Amino acid sequence: MAKATARWSGHKVKFDIESASGHTAAIDEAPVFGDDEAMRPTEMLLGALAGCTGMNAVLLLKKFKQPLKSLSVEVEGEQEQDWPRAFKKIEITFVTAWEGKHDKESVEKAIDLACNRYCPIHATLSHGTKIEHRHKDTH
Repeated sequence: MAKATARWSGHKVKFDIESASGHTAAIDEAPVFGDDEAMRPTEMLLGALAGCTGMNAVLLLKKFKQPLKSLSVEVEGEQEQDWPRAFKKIEITFVTAWEGKHDKESVEKAIDLACNRYCPIHATLSHGTKIEHRHKDTH
């Protein structure tokens, strides 16, 4: 099972996040609630989607022997106006550069598979998942 733990830094609303694999990140909010020292949680969610689909696109483009020079994955989300301000639409744009001729059909197939077959973040956001919460005290 994948796991991440967010620990409050003790200052305003900044949290330090550690994954089960030992990597870290941070989240914060803009003033007045935070000090704008890290990404917002919503930005991190969009970044996770961009990174996940991008990693899979690179692997598939290499597998399909496409001469990829660079790839940027831009993700924009439109949020509802009322709280909890859930995303109602998310758009992903793959911006590519090539080192020679590429096959457009293979590129489209790789991007489609990266999004719709191999990225668990995309699958979770597009298909939904049951989220449960609970509380426990420490001593």
